[in-house]
Amino acid sequence: MRKGAASFGGMIVGLVFLVVAFIGPWYYSINLNEALGIDAHIELYLTRMETKGIYYNQDLSVSVGYADFKETAQSMGVILDSFTIIENAMYLTFFAMVTNLIALIGIAAFVFHLGSPKIMKYVGGGFALLTFVLALVPALYVMNTKFAQNTSGFWFSQSVFGMTVTGGPGYAWYLMIIVAIIALICGVAILAKKIVPEMTSSEKVTPPVDK
Repeated sequence: MRKGAASFGGMIVGLVFLVVAFIGPWYYSINLNEALGIDAHIELYLTRMETKGIYYNQDLSVSVGYADFKETAQSMGVILDSFTIIENAMYLTFFAMVTNLIALIGIAAFVFHLGSPKIMKYVGGGFALLTFVLALVPALYVMNTKFAQNTSGFWFSQSVFGMTVTGGPGYAWYLMIIVAIIALICGVAILAKKIVPEMTSSEKVTPPVDK
């Protein structure tokens, strides 16, 4: 049952990573302009946008939901369609947490011989593979998104009006890639594992032979 135990542990790690990814930053951009005294760090989460840094020697810390930010987003060059993409990524990440939990339950039942081994094997392995899809899709979805106008892509670094603007994924986005890899390995490992028939009581105890 080494593969089963390893898959069980792997899906626990995957679930923890999914929770962290759900609340962590998916994308960030840094605007630097020493001449104007601006050093701002913008992070995009699944539910909000946060701005932190220094603005004219004053500490800056602002958190706002995307619905409230839409009114001023266009004037700042932010693409409104990116908000919809972030929202869809939030739903997919939530569903990935649900499928990961179901896979974890199925794998645990398979490892600890609870219920039908065949059913639990396919529940655990099948939902692990579904978690792989639900974790990978939002990561790829966001990766092919431009959050601001006149940017070169997901990873970029350019100078605009004397201000250096760089953008790239936050740690939550990388965690989704890791979760997808973990779920794929665990799902394949469980589905490939053979079910060993349990020994009956008569097989476990061999009666003595009279001579």
